[in-house]
Amino acid sequence: MSFTESSDRSAKKADHLKKIYYYEVALPLSLGKNLIYSSYDLFQKGDSVWVPLKSRKRSGLILRRELSSIKKKFDVKPILSLNFDRERLSPARMKWLYWLAEYYQYDLGLVLHLSFPPAGAFSKKPVSKTSSLKAVQHPSSPKFSPEALKPSLTEEQKKCLKEIQFSIKWGAEPDGPNQEIKTGEENAGFRVHLLHGVTGSGKTEIYFRLVEPALHRNESVLILVPEIALTPQHIERFSLRFPGQVACFHSGLSPKDKYQQWMSILKGEKKILIGPRSALFCPLPHLAWIIVDEEHESHFKQDEKLKYHGRDAAIYLGKCLNVPVVLASATPSMESWWNVQSGKYMYHRLKKRVFKTKVPKIEVVDMKKEKKGSDLPYWLSVPLYKSLKESLKRKEQAALFLNRRGENSLFCPACVYHFSCANCDISLTQHQSSHLLCHYCGFREEKPKTCPECGGTELFSFGIGTARLQKELEKLFPLARIVRADRDAVKNHKEWAYILNKIEKREVDMVIGTQMIAKGLDFPYLNLVGVILADQGLSRPDFRSAEKSFQLITQMAGRAGRREKPGRVILQSYHPSHPVVTFLKEGNYEKFSERELDLRKKYKYPPFGKLSLVRIQSISASLAFNVGLKIGAELKNIKNIEVLGPAPAPYFRLRNKYRYHLLLKSEKAGLLKQAGELILNSVKKGKPSAVRVDINRDPVYMF
Repeated sequence: MSFTESSDRSAKKADHLKKIYYYEVALPLSLGKNLIYSSYDLFQKGDSVWVPLKSRKRSGLILRRELSSIKKKFDVKPILSLNFDRERLSPARMKWLYWLAEYYQYDLGLVLHLSFPPAGAFSKKPVSKTSSLKAVQHPSSPKFSPEALKPSLTEEQKKCLKEIQFSIKWGAEPDGPNQEIKTGEENAGFRVHLLHGVTGSGKTEIYFRLVEPALHRNESVLILVPEIALTPQHIERFSLRFPGQVACFHSGLSPKDKYQQWMSILKGEKKILIGPRSALFCPLPHLAWIIVDEEHESHFKQDEKLKYHGRDAAIYLGKCLNVPVVLASATPSMESWWNVQSGKYMYHRLKKRVFKTKVPKIEVVDMKKEKKGSDLPYWLSVPLYKSLKESLKRKEQAALFLNRRGENSLFCPACVYHFSCANCDISLTQHQSSHLLCHYCGFREEKPKTCPECGGTELFSFGIGTARLQKELEKLFPLARIVRADRDAVKNHKEWAYILNKIEKREVDMVIGTQMIAKGLDFPYLNLVGVILADQGLSRPDFRSAEKSFQLITQMAGRAGRREKPGRVILQSYHPSHPVVTFLKEGNYEKFSERELDLRKKYKYPPFGKLSLVRIQSISASLAFNVGLKIGAELKNIKNIEVLGPAPAPYFRLRNKYRYHLLLKSEKAGLLKQAGELILNSVKKGKPSAVRVDINRDPVYMF
């Protein structure tokens, strides 16, 4: 026997003496299960490894280790190696990711792999696995902007800041984002604060005062904004205050830029991460604060793939990491407001603006009383037209806000009767010119010829867009510099940043826009806001339509008069006596929320009940409908769940596919989880391949 043969045999014998381990590995694929792999090496939960799958090499994540041999009913393939490009995920972050997958009923492997830098731009230099994120070497405490940049705090700001920094423990309800919190040292740092401040009250300065001491302690801070459009101004302000410390992460960046921003945070080179909901997945080292700006915003909810809510996910991440969470808004969501009323969140109030100017009062124009026969377009009142002329003459800026495009809802202009569903308390939608439909329960009726309230025969349906507004304004004001800001006009974050820059440089006289211009932006020279057809938002087929309208219009009104000159807001409505319009005119959020919560309680809508939206879609309308009927029949076997539908989705045909909705209601989140599992199992067994079924927990959009 040769020396070489003897060595090989000795090596094989040594291998047999080694202990073999079996690992459960999650892969970033929709497999419906995790896979088992083997190795002689010892790995930890949260390690990223390379494994074979069919003919390809895939990166998977270790979930758990089998300490003893398993009975192999199949061929177990070996783990190839450790993936040195990825840091180990901490147990706390793994717990959060598990919760996301379970609560939103999405593939665990796909959720787990969101917590790694985007592919396509990885560093070739290996990362040592012997050190955890806590071992990252930070530079010495950074030097920040001079004291001259720090404005004096108002008494309200001082009070709120002190309350947030030195607050007590609290408890929360079980199930979902507000799971029960046991008092004890392990939860001493976690609590949720609601910072309720009027527009222009200086909420951002409070963020700065929370961030600065954290950075001096070499800790990091996560600032969440509802969408990419809000990142440019936030990045500019935080960068001015904390030079060289700001990173951003969002879908508008190239893969290379995403990777560089992500790694600058992981390496401790930058300590402030600003971005929309996807920034939650970056495992920031030494996290001190999670701040959710404009927490009420519906854009925090993702409606494709992993259908999670960024605000709720941030709260549960704070619980897992033992980190305080600050939710901020001028118009808090009903869910957050109810958690304050129930004593689950700590409450901090800012009632005054920092620049001495008052929040502008809303002037309501009754469009029914406007003169007929005027040369003005039907959507433009004489008071608003005159105010626009005066604004141009004074060389000030004006904004015209359209509260979304209408869904062709029907109402009577004589008595302002709105056609609503008796079962669901939402507006019926006019389809073509023949019938009205409820998109929650499927109730349908023929379009009436007269108003059931007053007998009027001139029934009116809404529908106007920003492009038409711009065209007609350009005819009325040919010398005005007018820009349009909505999803159609602004294609990416660079275009939006360019428009913002023009507005700030006073190179724009009028801005026409939808939600984009209403959220958290600071236009120093904007003194006039006109709300076009405010009733459009109120008549949307959505139980949240009143809340969203109140929030959007309040936010939009807050853009006016934020500096020396007082602002003016003109709201045009065909229904000036509508309760929401009345509360807007009074500027009374508390009374509005009281009324809204009473209605929610009556119909068991959130926050008093939980919802799941089941979407069934197919190229065949009848096939989608029949699958919806079958699922609905199965769900009715679960007690204490109300099943509505199947009903056609508001956007019934989209991308050549027909869509039906089932809406599930329950007072217990656990029952909706059970219903989701039943649906998923049913779909796997008997669903036709031509039909796709999606589950959306806590839906915000019903489209």
